[in-house]
Amino acid sequence: MIKISKKSVIKLFKNNFLKIIALCLLTFAGAITALAIYRKLAIDSGKEYTIEVRKDDFYPDEITVSKGDRIVFINKSNDYSQPASDPHPTHEYLAGFDSERPLAAGEQWSFTFDKAGVWLYHDHLNLSLHGKIIVLKEWGRLAPAKENCDGNCYAELMHEAVTKGGIDAAFNLLLEKYEGGLPTDCHWVAHKIGESAYDIFKTGEKFPISTATAYCGYGFYHGFLEKLLRENPDTDYALSFCQEVENQLGEQGRWNCYHGIGHGFTEDPPDPKFWGDANAMNKAGIKVCEYLFGKSFFDLNLCLTGVYTVVAGFAGESKYGLSIAPDDLFAFCRTQPYRYQKACYGEFAVKVETIPGWDMSKFPELLATMEDGNEIRLVTWVIPSVLVSPDIWGDDFTKYIYGCRDNLSGELKNLCLGGLMVGFFAAGAPDNQHVKALKFCASKEFLEDERIVCYGELGQRIRREYSPERTEKACKAFPKQYQRYCPDQQYYKTAHDDPEFDQPEPARISIKDGKAELISNR
Repeated sequence: MIKISKKSVIKLFKNNFLKIIALCLLTFAGAITALAIYRKLAIDSGKEYTIEVRKDDFYPDEITVSKGDRIVFINKSNDYSQPASDPHPTHEYLAGFDSERPLAAGEQWSFTFDKAGVWLYHDHLNLSLHGKIIVLKEWGRLAPAKENCDGNCYAELMHEAVTKGGIDAAFNLLLEKYEGGLPTDCHWVAHKIGESAYDIFKTGEKFPISTATAYCGYGFYHGFLEKLLRENPDTDYALSFCQEVENQLGEQGRWNCYHGIGHGFTEDPPDPKFWGDANAMNKAGIKVCEYLFGKSFFDLNLCLTGVYTVVAGFAGESKYGLSIAPDDLFAFCRTQPYRYQKACYGEFAVKVETIPGWDMSKFPELLATMEDGNEIRLVTWVIPSVLVSPDIWGDDFTKYIYGCRDNLSGELKNLCLGGLMVGFFAAGAPDNQHVKALKFCASKEFLEDERIVCYGELGQRIRREYSPERTEKACKAFPKQYQRYCPDQQYYKTAHDDPEFDQPEPARISIKDGKAELISNR
């Protein structure tokens, strides 16, 4: 038998003239070993491709490469450009696929694709520009569906559904896929549907504003308005659109539409000259919110949440010179006018998930740093909704019951339990969020007074989130002795009264036996 070393085979492979001889020798040297070497060489010596960023598009806007290939993005436009993986603005579907800084005209940036899949991407500075990169495995095959169908895969499915079948087709697909478990946040999938819908809408094609567009925390409108306002910052048009949404979906639709306005008028990413200055980043968005809604605190706050969520996102990811101090989550919010603090505290409370090791046992310590009753109640309401959301797929929520009970007492404990219901509706199965929440409220770990709060807050969310017909059906699923808390609000007063921040409410936290209790003169 002829013996040949791996080193010799590699040398033969690198010589194109002798490659055919090397292939023949595979028969004698062992096909499996040589084949592995060939694959390694194919990846290590990947090809290089070029994509140009032009004024109106990426060129080409779709390209197929192999695993290990490199793509060089060259900015051929007259503006700054920042190629990045979907979704906007987190760029999380393909880690590392983000130039992370604006490329000036003539500049280039490259990325090596070492993961097979279908990768959607966009220009972070111009959301109307987007493209697709198909990365094949070594032998010209895509990775198996179970291997590459992550959040990006779902985004691709939704985009195609909108393009081929319309908005309702995309949401029907969302419901179908949701049963199998989404690999990414439901809100962002709906956000992606909204972005795709705008691409169609701007061509003159209209779409029905169905109840499905309210799924996943109204992510559809956040994505739709973000693209609309960054391409066409017309406040009158935005307001008329929100009015139409309210006509079709009621006040909940209008509220989320107003949030989308604040989001759309806040630059993402910010002008480099504003990096490190959150107030400068917020200025334009706040100005628009004040102009449109300054006479109504409620509407103003909705718009401002769209503004502050952008800056809170930057800080949570430690981008553009902003960051969050683990021991002072609300440092920036305290510097804001009191009228704006409701929006600021609410959006920064969400970023508690970015603080390593934070759990509900840290609640007393966090609340003890605060001196305003309105803000304490808001934070106690928001944080549980954030913590429970990633665990919605599970069935055991015992730790959250004890998290509220062991660390908070009285009004704060009820606020904590109510916040969990917000989390169930923010991350639960679209149009069926109450199903998992009902199982939660039936837990044997609840004390009776806590169970009443659970069913009472669940009924409150159902009335706010569902249509009258859907509400009636959902309420019938309550255990008979608790059905009174669902269709009629007179039997239960929600723990969170959602006050206007017109003036501070002096308050303090008393900690006894490790539990935080709110001491207020209200």
